[in-house]
Amino acid sequence: MTKVNFPKLAYCYIIVFIAMVAGGYYSNFAMLNWYHSVDKPLLTPPDSVFPIVWTILYALVALAFYLALSNEKSDKKRKKLNSWFLGLMFLHVLWNYAFFFNGYIGMALVVLIAIDILSYMIMMEFWSISKSPALLFFPYFVWILFATYLNAAMINLNGYIIMIE
Repeated sequence: MTKVNFPKLAYCYIIVFIAMVAGGYYSNFAMLNWYHSVDKPLLTPPDSVFPIVWTILYALVALAFYLALSNEKSDKKRKKLNSWFLGLMFLHVLWNYAFFFNGYIGMALVVLIAIDILSYMIMMEFWSISKSPALLFFPYFVWILFATYLNAAMINLNGYIIMIE
């Protein structure tokens, strides 16, 4: 059994936690201001589902990141993974800011497509290191693709910008 590197594990979870809290701040703003007043796609889950799903997915993603960093022997590849992962978390916060805080759902879709691409790249990089982190990351990737559908469908129903008063 491999010994757990607690500082590395904490780092992985702290990075994800920061993104989760920042994103939650912006999404809470929308819930209080505009989200309930706009048309949503038919497949939109109930509001109560999102925090549960995101908490589980973020926990899986942090664990996947930890396992990939722990199993990768190359410093260069670990640094690349770290920068990609930090970029992914930044894009998550940016998406929440664009979508929920500003109502720029068209711009948010552009950010979400970047998240889709970077997520796929990270998942493939995880796969090349070990199958376990890639498999832990996969549910997140599927959910992100679903979020892309929801974002695009909201544009179709409401336009590119939600007017926030």
